[in-house]
Amino acid sequence: MNKDLNISFEFFPAKDDVGHENLWQSLKKLEQFSPKFFSVTFGAGGGERDKSDFLVKKIHNKSNIPVAGHLTCVDMSKDEINSIALDWLNNGINKIVALRGDVRKKNAKYMPHKKGYINAADMVKGLKRLGNFEISIAGYPEKHPDSENEIKDLENLKSKVDQGADKIITQFFFNDEKFLKFRDKATALGIKIPIIPGILPIDNFEKIKNFSKKCGTSIPSWVAQEFIGLEVDNEIQKIIGASIACDLVKKLQTEGVNEFHFYTLNKYELSYAVCKRLINDKIRIIKNQQKELYT
Repeated sequence: MNKDLNISFEFFPAKDDVGHENLWQSLKKLEQFSPKFFSVTFGAGGGERDKSDFLVKKIHNKSNIPVAGHLTCVDMSKDEINSIALDWLNNGINKIVALRGDVRKKNAKYMPHKKGYINAADMVKGLKRLGNFEISIAGYPEKHPDSENEIKDLENLKSKVDQGADKIITQFFFNDEKFLKFRDKATALGIKIPIIPGILPIDNFEKIKNFSKKCGTSIPSWVAQEFIGLEVDNEIQKIIGASIACDLVKKLQTEGVNEFHFYTLNKYELSYAVCKRLINDKIRIIKNQQKELYT
């Protein structure tokens, strides 16, 4: 069930068996949309890395949907990163999302590992030398929180592209104009690879608001107003969140965007609702066009 909706979904490793079972059920639900791939985030620390590796391989072995494993530079040597990447490649997994990664300690600044890749651009360069990987990188419509300014942020993006990145997946955003301006500026810099918008349907406004502050994502006042008075009505929040996400995707489609990456937060309901609505709308448009041809 795709009907030309080019989508992908992101998951993160669950903390326990119950969480993993819920995650897996969500993934199986979203398989119905024939996504281009599932992606799995990568946590710092040995235990978290093992969970990521386990989930990447499980999806590859038990799903007919390709999987892209995230890799970050945080607290890892080149040898450690290369070892994971080669292990995935030897298991038939060639899609990687290469990220600098965020430091988990509060107020701590990112410092490259003494024997590690300096940043995401350096990792892309190393992985491309290592094997035939399809590499996605991160883009920030409102700049990375650590970037000095928008120009420096775009220059960093260009450096990742120049090292061989194949796709850009953006941080989530709620203002379509922010993305479109970002896309125009990236194109003006000579960036020609696909730029895939990251879509995060709001399921709990307060949580997403706090998350957005950390990520440097602005929330338009009209979006905030939609959730006033719904602090304890989570079900209504989800309905509104799905509607906002659906409208955002439709606006971007009218601007020629044809691929979207959904941040699921390991829950299928909102992403499922958005994709189902988009597909049904597409089917209605096709049927109406066919009617016009024969009337």
